[in-house]
Amino acid sequence: MKSKIWGCLLLSGWLAAAGAQEAAPSPDALDVTIERQRIGQERAEHEARYLQAERVCYSRFAVSDCLRDARKARRLALDELRREELILNDLERQNKAIAALKRIEDKLADQQKALQAPAAPDAPR
Repeated sequence: MKSKIWGCLLLSGWLAAAGAQEAAPSPDALDVTIERQRIGQERAEHEARYLQAERVCYSRFAVSDCLRDARKARRLALDELRREELILNDLERQNKAIAALKRIEDKLADQQKALQAPAAPDAPR
């Protein structure tokens, strides 16, 4: 009985991990500049909402609880944006690494061609 439960849990975890890999955007599918602008814009919107909520809190009697809730909401929103930014940074690093490896492979291929090309014999004088 317990082994069936563990098997189901393991299978569901594996399926969830496989689904998460498929959900990740490919590096070619998104424009880094546009995504960074979107994240910056959303961050500014969340900060503006927080400042508004802070003003409302100071007009209430229970300021501390209200501020704590507003900070918590801001932190959750900014944490999500930070997570997206980290994913974007990782994709950008991967793209740069792929480009660097491609340059190295091209350089090595050129060197191999140069080594394999027959050397021209010296002309008689």
